[in-house]
Amino acid sequence: MIYVIAGATGNTGSIVAQELLKTDAQVRVIARSADKLAPLATLGAEPFVGELQDTEAMKRAFAGAEAAYVMIPPNFGVSNFRTYQDSVTDSLADALATSGVKHVVSLSSVGANRESGVGPISGLNYLEKQLDGIPDMSTLHLRAGFFMENIFGSLALIKKMGIYGTATAASAPWPLIATHDIGHFAAQRLTALNFNGKNVQYLLGPRDVTGQETAAILAKTFGLAQLPYVQFSLQEMKHGMVDGGVPEHFADLYCELYAGFNNGLLDYHRDAESTTPGRLEVFAMNALKPAFDAM
Repeated sequence: MIYVIAGATGNTGSIVAQELLKTDAQVRVIARSADKLAPLATLGAEPFVGELQDTEAMKRAFAGAEAAYVMIPPNFGVSNFRTYQDSVTDSLADALATSGVKHVVSLSSVGANRESGVGPISGLNYLEKQLDGIPDMSTLHLRAGFFMENIFGSLALIKKMGIYGTATAASAPWPLIATHDIGHFAAQRLTALNFNGKNVQYLLGPRDVTGQETAAILAKTFGLAQLPYVQFSLQEMKHGMVDGGVPEHFADLYCELYAGFNNGLLDYHRDAESTTPGRLEVFAMNALKPAFDAM
């Protein structure tokens, strides 16, 4: 059994690769840098250095494989992120369609059932549709909640201004998930290959957490007497992102995403399988606190 992992050095792909390497499977890992693939190669993975937008390279990467994990890595260096997303999707879909891969797990997101109004998530709607259009290939799209790792981007705000906030109401519930849980779930399903046809699976963390609750958890973890939650306007959010070095077109996409969330477009269904174990309190203590203390 040969597995191919795209984005193998990322938060989810690295976990998928490590879990699969614990089995007897052959694991081929794709990334743009041989140096970043070296740790996985040391564990026994077959490194493949290539750009996901390079269709001919991807055809070689997927050759002989029976199953794959695919995703669209973030790339702040592109001039148009949505165009970049679609070019990665087209390259992966073309390569998969000619490779004979029979099972694919993709990293998607809550809101990917929407074609528009959800910022960068619209690119995942396109990804799902293109992969589902490949005959005789079974797909499982993991519509994940909001990554707990995204909170790293708020640590400077907390440190400098003593506040935490987003462009949503303090009482708005968020399905926060640790990316480790996404990678673990993907590896389990790829190992079992217990899906056929076209499938969607939501992954949502242990419970929905409001912005106010998140602020309280962070305050307790960081040893702060208080950490007020502030609801920013979309314009304030954009200015903050741009001032932090995020390209303006990317900031606009994220403002659209938050507007979509506020308008109820990022709907999802929670059940036993979509509820994953990693708690925000644990992630905050083990990952966020060391980074916060080091600032």
